[in-house]
Amino acid sequence: MAYIVTRKNREGKTYVYLAESFRVGDKVSTRNIKAYGQLDNLEAEEPGILERLKFEAKAGLLSGTEKSVQIDYDLSAPISFNQKNYGWKLTDDIYKMLNITPVLKKIKRKSDYDLDKILRLLILSRILNPQSKSKTVENQSLLFGDWNVERHHMYRSLKYFDSVKEDIQLATHHSIVKHIGREAMLVFYDVTNYYFEVDLDDEDVVDEETGEILEEGLRRRGPSKERRPKPIVQLGLFMDTNGIPISYKIFRGNQVDSITYLPAIEQVKKQFGLERIVVVADKAMNSAGNITKTKENGDGWLFSQKHRGSRGVAKGLQEFILDTTGWEYNENLTFAKKSMIRKRKLSDGTTVDEKVVVTWNKKYADRERIRRDGTLEYIETLTNPERFRASCKRGGKKYIEMFEIDKETGEKIPLSPFLEIDYDKVKFDAKFDGINVLVTSETDMSDEKIINQYHELSKIEDCFRITKTEFDTRPVYVSLREHIEAHFLTCFLGLITIRILQNATKWEFSPQRIVDALNSAVTNPLGKGYEHVQANQDMIAINRIIGINWEQAHIKSEHLTNYAKGWCTTFFHALKNC
Repeated sequence: MAYIVTRKNREGKTYVYLAESFRVGDKVSTRNIKAYGQLDNLEAEEPGILERLKFEAKAGLLSGTEKSVQIDYDLSAPISFNQKNYGWKLTDDIYKMLNITPVLKKIKRKSDYDLDKILRLLILSRILNPQSKSKTVENQSLLFGDWNVERHHMYRSLKYFDSVKEDIQLATHHSIVKHIGREAMLVFYDVTNYYFEVDLDDEDVVDEETGEILEEGLRRRGPSKERRPKPIVQLGLFMDTNGIPISYKIFRGNQVDSITYLPAIEQVKKQFGLERIVVVADKAMNSAGNITKTKENGDGWLFSQKHRGSRGVAKGLQEFILDTTGWEYNENLTFAKKSMIRKRKLSDGTTVDEKVVVTWNKKYADRERIRRDGTLEYIETLTNPERFRASCKRGGKKYIEMFEIDKETGEKIPLSPFLEIDYDKVKFDAKFDGINVLVTSETDMSDEKIINQYHELSKIEDCFRITKTEFDTRPVYVSLREHIEAHFLTCFLGLITIRILQNATKWEFSPQRIVDALNSAVTNPLGKGYEHVQANQDMIAINRIIGINWEQAHIKSEHLTNYAKGWCTTFFHALKNC
């Protein structure tokens, strides 16, 4: 609060000022925010003016609404870099809303360093400037505020974060349900993998006496999404209908996607106390074993379904697709759909009712035709040895038939390096251009809802893209299992943060634009408790959307300290009550 002070100059004349106190670090200073003039002159114009000004200041009627402030600069000062990022404060308020701090406070340990501050630093650094743990500590000086995290404390904290990773996921879930809302029954699931800059797989930890495997090696070579010959880990991720991650689970690198499905489902139901969930996933999870176990557990599914080729296609599915009856087209004849209820045989011999929705999209049909024509055009230019090499690669080999020619009879003999294009397969394959097939246990769900819900699965693929681009999650350099788990926990929490910001701004901004906006929010100290703040137009727009009035270039330091406090709970509370 502002107050009135009087000061004498060297000549003994008294002047009246409106002043206020401000804090810089641990020190409290005073600054003049308005000068009224010499007291004698003021009293001559209005007797008793000093008492009136003191009363009005105490009553909060004098706020010092000055339009400018005079600041002196030392022209002999050396070059220095004082610019600091304050954009992190926007993400930090999301961290506070997620209510992670109570989980960390329950950890029993002898050390007294601040786990909460370290986790906050790891998360916001992963968002703003993803680097190694060591570099994160080194660059904390570029952040506005008081951090002072030590390197050895950072590394020691990782084992504690690993020990409470499931509790943190549960805490964030409850907070999101409370403040944002979440339909927990319908979830999206997908798997990706991340590689390590190491050459050897992790060995199993074996009991020397019994030979029993105590712990299986985590980093293993497996089916890499990026085709890298490096040890990897698999990460299964659950996402809600808002596009916000729910939970995750790490698997060994040599486990294929379909194997991760059931353990991940078991974990998420146990974590959040869910009785039944409907999982939306791609065709990699659509195996007979997974469907059978999902039905036994009382859960539901919405998967895509294989429909091309002659192997692994459900009986009668291709006939249903090629049947010209039953199709419903849009006005432009660019999209069509049809559906049916079928009996699906499970691996235990029983059957289950399953709804099948088939869609056709002209844009996708044209794209597939162009790609196939390009492949065929390329194959036709190859010599026979080149075709043989091409048959070992993806794409072209399904249209190539291998055989040899009997010189006497001229008949084809299989398994010879003579290859030609099988145009019958090409013609048959073309019949399914633009086709997509979805199957679900929810037979009462409308075709439109089934299609729309499956389209939302693209958001979980976008989550993986964010971690691998904006967050630089791989290659992973930490090696201890508990450090690896802690690394992915911070990436998961960073992903939640970005998705909540996208949700708050109605998905107007891409993750990259949000990161760029946060990084543009920097400040330089002007002196006398004032800051010169900057931000790009996206940052200004984000602030406006979430209800923060933030457009002045020069502000008081305490205003910057309080920037973005409480915006998250206030914004989503107002949104829920609309």
